[in-house]
Amino acid sequence: MNTLKVESKIQNILTVYLFKILALFTSLLCFYIFYLLFKTPENFLSDVGVTGSEAAYFVARRAAMLMLGVSVLMFFSRNLQNGQARQAIALSLVVTMSSLALLGSYEFSRGFVNEGIIGAIIIESMLAMAFFTIWFVNRRETQVGNGQAIDT
Repeated sequence: MNTLKVESKIQNILTVYLFKILALFTSLLCFYIFYLLFKTPENFLSDVGVTGSEAAYFVARRAAMLMLGVSVLMFFSRNLQNGQARQAIALSLVVTMSSLALLGSYEFSRGFVNEGIIGAIIIESMLAMAFFTIWFVNRRETQVGNGQAIDT
């Protein structure tokens, strides 16, 4: 058997399990954030040093619905094999988590939020890097599997 094929199969198996673990973790994390934002938005906001108002609680509850959607998406996509759907999900999580980490860093640097945001920034950054790794490692295989030309 060709060494390249064996390496590709091993790589695929590893990224399938990594994606599954990350998808489950992200699903649970997003569900937890959904619960916090929906049930106690005042506590969630005060933990990062944001003064609450009815408008802020309204926006927080709406953001909770987005977290619920991401949670459901990640839970039900956890068993996807490498392909266009999984690659799109991984890349969208890279964009989402990177953006959240950058926004959190910006708001912390300007003093709008307190050090309570640092944990979120770290987790978001780690998830972004992990999903980027999955996307990056599998991008060429996905292109080959779909009959697209690859520049070498």
